[in-house]
Amino acid sequence: MNAILSKSLEACFPRAADYRRGTVGNGVHESTTAFRHFPYRERHLQCLWADPRLRPVQLATTDGEPVVVEQPGDWNLEAGPDFHNAVLLIGKERRRIAGDLEIHIHPTGWNQHGHANDPRYADVRFHIVYFQGPEIPGLIQIPLQETLATNPRFSFENIDLTAYPYSIPSGDFPLLGMHPDRKIQWLESAGEERLRLKAERFAFATQNKEPDQLLWEELMAALGYKNNKTPFRQLAAILPLMRLRSLAKSPAEAYALLLGLSGLLPPNSDPSWDAATRKFIRNVWDFWWKQSGELKEQSLNKFDWNLAGIRPANHPVRRLMAAAHYAFQLPDPALTDVPPNHWTTYISWKSKCEPTALVGQSRANAIITNILVPWRAATGATELDLDHLPVEPSNSIIRQTAHTLFGPDHTPKTYCSALARQGLIQIFHDYLITHRLDEIRKWFAAN
Repeated sequence: MNAILSKSLEACFPRAADYRRGTVGNGVHESTTAFRHFPYRERHLQCLWADPRLRPVQLATTDGEPVVVEQPGDWNLEAGPDFHNAVLLIGKERRRIAGDLEIHIHPTGWNQHGHANDPRYADVRFHIVYFQGPEIPGLIQIPLQETLATNPRFSFENIDLTAYPYSIPSGDFPLLGMHPDRKIQWLESAGEERLRLKAERFAFATQNKEPDQLLWEELMAALGYKNNKTPFRQLAAILPLMRLRSLAKSPAEAYALLLGLSGLLPPNSDPSWDAATRKFIRNVWDFWWKQSGELKEQSLNKFDWNLAGIRPANHPVRRLMAAAHYAFQLPDPALTDVPPNHWTTYISWKSKCEPTALVGQSRANAIITNILVPWRAATGATELDLDHLPVEPSNSIIRQTAHTLFGPDHTPKTYCSALARQGLIQIFHDYLITHRLDEIRKWFAAN
C-alpha cells in the first residue's frame, strides 16, 4: 500500500492513532507495520496452523523438504512460543522431530521480537512463517505463502478468530474506575483503528483485483454469515461481478446463475409450490441450462453448504436473491430494499416461511459498518461520517470484553455507539485473546 493511500486512511480515521499510541511495545504496533505487506495478524496464521481443516497438506521447508504434521502442538496462551510439543516428520525419510513452534508473518520477526536471547524459546524447533526469507540458524522454517496460493478455496477472511482458544482473566477489572467520558473516547478510538485496519486490508487487496470485484466478494461473504462465508466467497470468485453482469441482464437472470452455481437449485418441482413459484423455477432452469459447460463444471454442491440449524430467513437461497439484486446496484447497494418473491418463501422446498425482507436491518447495519465504510476509505473517500454509523446488535464478544474491562455492574451506555462496539471487538483481539490486560492497566496508569 503506497504512502499516499496510507495518509488518506489516517485522514479518514483520525482517532485510530490515539488507540495505537497505547499499544506501542505490546506486539500490536508491530502487526500494524506488517499490514503494509500482509494485511492479517499472526493470529490468523496461528488459527490456520491449529485447525487441520485450514492447514495445508502439502507443506515443505524453506529447503524444499516435505513436511508431515504428526502433532501441530498445544496452543500456548501464555508468554512464550505459540505452540508447545509439536511433532513434525521432515524430509523423504520422514525424520521425526519434536519441539516448540513459533509463528511469524516475516522470518525477521524472530529477531525483532527478541526470541533468540529469551530462554522461554530455547526449545523452539520450528519456525512457521507466511513469507519466504532467510532461515534462523537452528530452526526448521516452513513458509506458507506459496502453498496457500495454490488453494483457490482458501481465504484468510473466512477464519473466525473468536472460534479458537483464548484466555480471559477474571476478577480484576482494569478500567473499573475510569471516567465514563474517557472510556467512550478510548473505545471509539479503538473502533476507528478497527475500521482503519479493515480499510488497509481492502486497499491491499485492490492491488490484485478491481475495487468493485473486491466489494462483490466481501458483500457475498457477509451474506453467507459465519456458517457459509466460504461458499458465498467461492461463488463470487467463480462468477466475478463483471462476468455476471455480462451474462445476466436482470436480477432474475443473475439469480439463476448464482443458484445454479450454488448447487442448491432443486432438480424437480414440488407439488406444494404455487403456480407462480413453479413458473419462476422453470424460468431459472431454462436460463441456467443455456450456460456453458465450463461454468457448470465449477458449480458447488449441497455438501459445500452448512445448512444445519440455519433460520429459514437466513437460508442461502434467500441471500442469493439479495446478491442478485446487489450485483446491479454496486457500489451503492440498497441493502434492505430487496423484497422476497414467491420462490424465496419456500425455504425448505416443502413448506412456506413468512415473506420477510431478504436482508434485515441488523445485517444491513453490519455490512455498512464492516464493509462499505472501509471499502470507501480504501478506494479514495476522504470524508466519512463515523459518528453516525448504524449500530450493530451487541454480541458475546462485545459483552465479554466490556465485562472484563469495566466489571459486572458497568452501564451499556458506554458502548451504545457503533464505533464503541467496534472498539470493544478490536480490544478483544488485541488484548483479551492475547492475555495482555496488564498492558492496558499499566498504560492508563501512566497516562
